[in-house]
Amino acid sequence: MSPVDVHKATQLRQLTYYHLDNDLLDNAVFLAGRLHAAEPRSPDAAHLLALSYLRLKRPKAAYDYSHKHGASGRHLGCAYVFALACLDLGRHTDGITALEKSRALWAGRNNW
Repeated sequence: MSPVDVHKATQLRQLTYYHLDNDLLDNAVFLAGRLHAAEPRSPDAAHLLALSYLRLKRPKAAYDYSHKHGASGRHLGCAYVFALACLDLGRHTDGITALEKSRALWAGRNNW
């Protein structure tokens, strides 16, 4: 990836977070979609797009975009969004399985 492409991806990521933080969800979905198109293999891009869809109350789209990295437990953010989408869709077993597979990523990180 060229330095210009890295800069564009970084800017899209920051803008997506800004729009999510300010509850501008349609804009967040648009920007996260552009980021995901620029980096289709990136679990972070998939996470942002799935999170945007989940906050927009579109759990099926969130399920679809977080499934690849979330159901396998390889990306903690995707696994969490996948589990929340599964909860909304009534697929409780799938969500629990994804969180169990990602246990190594989050177990032992609580400092309380």
